[in-house]
Amino acid sequence: MESAALQESSLTDPLTGMRNRRFLMRHVDADVAVSMRRHETLLRQGATAPDDADLLFFMVDIDHFKEVNDLHGHAAGDAVLTQMRSRLEQVFRDSDYMVRWGGEEFLLVARWIPRKHAIELAERARLAVADQPFVLGDGRELHCTGSIGFACFPIAPRFPGLMVWSETVNLADAAMLLAKTRGRNAWVGVRDTGTLTEAQLRARPSPAAWIAEGAITVQTP
Repeated sequence: MESAALQESSLTDPLTGMRNRRFLMRHVDADVAVSMRRHETLLRQGATAPDDADLLFFMVDIDHFKEVNDLHGHAAGDAVLTQMRSRLEQVFRDSDYMVRWGGEEFLLVARWIPRKHAIELAERARLAVADQPFVLGDGRELHCTGSIGFACFPIAPRFPGLMVWSETVNLADAAMLLAKTRGRNAWVGVRDTGTLTEAQLRARPSPAAWIAEGAITVQTP
């Protein structure tokens, strides 16, 4: 049996101290089941979904991070990655999931927050990255920005069981890439599927195609 310390280390990113993908895989399915159950119960009753039924997925990517490593060295890049944790902790709660997704990408899962607050959280996260310089090991200061994409689960509240959480992550990632094409230091978010029908949802077009075609409601700064 794993000791508590060994188990904890296996779920934690060693550089930033944030959670890793293994942690998310271990915990998110239970949250998704609760979210779907709450939405489905309210749908059967013909009522509006409760405020504590949504999961909000945010993908945060540090802009031009390769240049940080190339111009200032990998120690500087590590300093920026490490300080991202405290920046994001200013926005997200202890009960939310803060995951180093890979490289300079971070996945945040805001749990049981109404999707109407997603825009506020995205803007606060953008400001948390951009408003203060990162301090390097030699005392130099470096200004960085971030591009953010978000998507809400269930993305189609009328059909809560049609899309799995990993597709919601893919949608947040596609939104983040769109934020980069729009100049970076920005956010793009998907709060619902707009007018998409159940048949269109079952067809599983790519998230990027949905966004490009305007089939999904996209929020921008």
